[in-house]
Amino acid sequence: MVVPGEKIRCHPSIIVERSLSGVVLLAFLVTRFEGTPVAAVLLAAIVALLLFYYRQWKLTTIRFNEAEIVVERDTLFKMKKTLPYTKIASVNVNRGIINRLFGTSRLQININSGSSATVPEAVLTFRRDLADELRSTISEHLYGQEIAPDEDKAVEPLVSFSPVDVIIHGLFSVSTYQTFVGSLFLAYSVFELYTSMGTGFGADGKALISLLIFVAVQVGPSISLILRYYNYRVYRRGETIYLEHGLLRTYKTSFEVSRVNAIRVKQTLIARLMHRSCIEAEVVGLASGSGESLRPILCLLKDDATQQRLLEELVPEFMHKTSLEKQPEGARSVLLIRAAIASLALAAALIYPSIWIYRETRTMDGFAGTVLPFALPLATALAILAIFYATHVSYRITRFGAGSDLFVFVNGAVDRETVVMNYDKVQMVRITRGPLARHFGVARGKVYMLSSTGGASVSSGYFAGSRLAAIGETVMERIASGEYDWRKNSI
Repeated sequence: MVVPGEKIRCHPSIIVERSLSGVVLLAFLVTRFEGTPVAAVLLAAIVALLLFYYRQWKLTTIRFNEAEIVVERDTLFKMKKTLPYTKIASVNVNRGIINRLFGTSRLQININSGSSATVPEAVLTFRRDLADELRSTISEHLYGQEIAPDEDKAVEPLVSFSPVDVIIHGLFSVSTYQTFVGSLFLAYSVFELYTSMGTGFGADGKALISLLIFVAVQVGPSISLILRYYNYRVYRRGETIYLEHGLLRTYKTSFEVSRVNAIRVKQTLIARLMHRSCIEAEVVGLASGSGESLRPILCLLKDDATQQRLLEELVPEFMHKTSLEKQPEGARSVLLIRAAIASLALAAALIYPSIWIYRETRTMDGFAGTVLPFALPLATALAILAIFYATHVSYRITRFGAGSDLFVFVNGAVDRETVVMNYDKVQMVRITRGPLARHFGVARGKVYMLSSTGGASVSSGYFAGSRLAAIGETVMERIASGEYDWRKNSI
């Protein structure tokens, strides 16, 4: 048990955590220069690196006082960091492979600040039982209630997420545009393999390069999501939401509902065809600094009925009954003119390449000579059709609704997103009117708020300027009347 005010150190395994990547790199270089003076220098660098992190660990102490946490380092470059409990947004527990080997956990302490939202203010490694005890103590300061070490196992989650749900989320929550680009590289790889059949994996390596790009763009992110959200659990107790997930690296966090700045209900094209959607939250102060600093997921891709039920149970404060309005006719005119300009620019840019490809390929025999001369003009025509179709869908889908406490933006011609925001969470509203928009009497709005990624903005479609300006006016009215709770937006 930690005595308030007592100076303690992190677990010595933090030396391994911090030096591992550098030691591995230097050790690899040693093998490359074995038997040379360079190898001796590199070995000395490994020893120096370990001594540096050992000294840093030895001279760094932490005190958990009654009102704040103090992290102090007495090295050449001295450092003293004071974190008052009143400013802490969350305390996350992160356990990687090294932590599991040494029986430790990493406490990641975040404050409610947009400037440091993507990097924890302090990352402290302790024995697992001590880390759980400290997290419970800090949570008592934050939420007025302790967190038992095995509480997450005792609480029955609102919705169970099976491994199949996690795999579906990993595969189909990736952006449709990203999936499309990855599919193009996969198709090109297959085409190169077909044309170079009998000469190996692509005579010039194009097939392999395209396949590697497909893996980096599509397969890699999907596998990363599956590993990140395996064993996913979410539940709410009182005014606090608890999250837990991870296979190789486990991650636990909790945050008050009052710190949620917005709720995003997202659907990729494939997810929409499957009648599934996921829920993301805009919350400041959940960063881990190790790839977990994205918006927290409150619900993986689930059927729409389950998603709505979970939304009602977790964040009923963001359930809106606001009627949503379509874009006015002026918006259609603006969108069509913009689509026409984009199409003309695309066609003009591809005229010369189309002529050049036609001249170079028209003398080819067989399938190539029949298809390739007209491939680029055909692709251009399809792209123009896609532009106009996306414009039509965007006009039909984009919505805006404003109620007494919440307002809603719905956007997305391909990947759809519904963002529900509270007036009290708004940092700034910006209304823009271009020449076309002014001519047709419409405008676009952009709402800024604090986010788990530092800052976030949500753009509207084209609506009457007075309707969008009413958002900022409502915020100012709430401030003047005292309804606006400035403490929820303090940095």
